[in-house]
Amino acid sequence: MATQPKEAFPTPSEVCLGQKLRFPAYGEDSLISNVLFITGKRGSGKSWTAGVMMEEFHRLGLQFVCFDALNAHGGIDSLPRVESLKPDVGQSIDMKSLVDRLKTTDKSLVISLGGLPLVKQQELIGDYCEALIEARLGKGVHTIIEECQDFVPQMGRPISYDPIVRLCKLGRALGYGASLVSQRPAGVNKEALSQASVYLVHNVINNRDLKTLDEQLSFGTDKRLIKKILNGIASARKGECVAYAPEFFRDRGYLVIDKVRGDRQAEHTGHNVDVQSSMISQSESSDSVDEPFEAVSSASELSHFARQSSPTMPSASPAFSTHPTGHLSQGGFQDMALTEDRWEASDLEPSLEYDSEMELDIIPENKNTLWVPVAAVGGVGLTAALMMVVMKGFTR
Repeated sequence: MATQPKEAFPTPSEVCLGQKLRFPAYGEDSLISNVLFITGKRGSGKSWTAGVMMEEFHRLGLQFVCFDALNAHGGIDSLPRVESLKPDVGQSIDMKSLVDRLKTTDKSLVISLGGLPLVKQQELIGDYCEALIEARLGKGVHTIIEECQDFVPQMGRPISYDPIVRLCKLGRALGYGASLVSQRPAGVNKEALSQASVYLVHNVINNRDLKTLDEQLSFGTDKRLIKKILNGIASARKGECVAYAPEFFRDRGYLVIDKVRGDRQAEHTGHNVDVQSSMISQSESSDSVDEPFEAVSSASELSHFARQSSPTMPSASPAFSTHPTGHLSQGGFQDMALTEDRWEASDLEPSLEYDSEMELDIIPENKNTLWVPVAAVGGVGLTAALMMVVMKGFTR
């Protein structure tokens, strides 16, 4: 019996992140107008996945803006119709003018935030989100925010918090989507996470992060399935992704397990430093080669929960104008003057990044712990009073 030929990959109407990780590119269900949460511990491949998605957007004529806090996407601007901006300390960006430029150009943009103070990064992203919502461009634009726990933290409310949450809540009706990228799910505000329709989860091992994912991914009452999903996430190898997307994978049990594509066009600049012993000479060291991908047993066992039928992604006309057309201006972002910024770090109180590791496990379940210091102070005062009475008794 002749085997069926494999489906063409990639396709002209789908955002293809992997052989089984496919999402509609156009129409009202376009991935560009959805909210995604991309997570995984350092080195698990989350920024690589964000880069693959941006290359797919570019291939399909979809527009994006990436706020790159770690300079992990410095190679994306090598693609046609992609430019980059890197404000120096002491410079700012007129976000209203930038958003107006998005309306008249087909180009995408990577904004490098590395080297700027955190409070300034928060200010720029907040201004951008507000300007984008107010502009109502009438076309699809996707915003990628790396290290999002610094901008929508679980603890604290920096200036970027409300604008990002508004973008996640209101953006879909305007054709806007967002990808929140973080290595610490427990550090990202749950109000923002609750808006995500797609979770792309790489390897996560921290218990608090797994608990957060448990809360966000819970569907129905099948605790056994949830436990298997978390086991698969904790055991995933580099590049493997557990994708939970009820709106897109309804006929496959809501989730797909696959490896993200490795055929990137642009250079990925988010590599970790390869530390070598200083006692070993160059001639004695050998190049390290990544092990070939192997399916994680605990994750692959999830396949029997989902039907194996291939989803049909109907091709539709774009609900928003996303393809580059001749009437769009060819002007880019490079000619935008970066304005001098009068902002000084000392004028604002920096927002502290939330680190769930700092939670005190010794605090009892009863949240009302105010009585502890009150009782301590009262006890000291009572003891002092008794001592004074005793001393007076001796002096008589």
